[in-house]
Amino acid sequence: MKRPPKKLYNLIFPIWFFWMIPSLAWLLILPANFLVDSLVLLVTAHFLRLEQGKRLWKQSILKIWLIGFASDFAGAVLCLIVMMVLGEFLDTHAFNPYFFPGATLHAIPGVLLAGVMIYFLNRKYSFRGLELPPELLHKLSLALAVLTAPYLMMIPLYYR
Repeated sequence: MKRPPKKLYNLIFPIWFFWMIPSLAWLLILPANFLVDSLVLLVTAHFLRLEQGKRLWKQSILKIWLIGFASDFAGAVLCLIVMMVLGEFLDTHAFNPYFFPGATLHAIPGVLLAGVMIYFLNRKYSFRGLELPPELLHKLSLALAVLTAPYLMMIPLYYR
């Protein structure tokens, strides 16, 4: 089999990233995710007409960024578990977890877990001390969960 191309994407934490540990790619991915999280937070605050957008960013971005990585990691671990469990029951020649559709179907539970974790953890921890109404907390957390979930986990490692 061919080695996968070394492509760097924003918002990714695919299962095949485990093979890149340790790697210099992390020096690009960490600031890229920080930038994406910052943009989502600031744009959402702007659309919600929050006057305290810069204060909101200063007090919460580090928590949001760390929660995002922790959630992506938990989603990747779930993908790995799903791959191992399904590998025991499915014929891997017909349903290969490294090609489409196997890779995509194995990744869906991990992406969902990461999105749910991003929503609940951000809602509970990221916006403490800002005295935001519950509906704004919901909207900010939901925007972060939907727009920063690791959808690119569903990209297969190899293409046929």
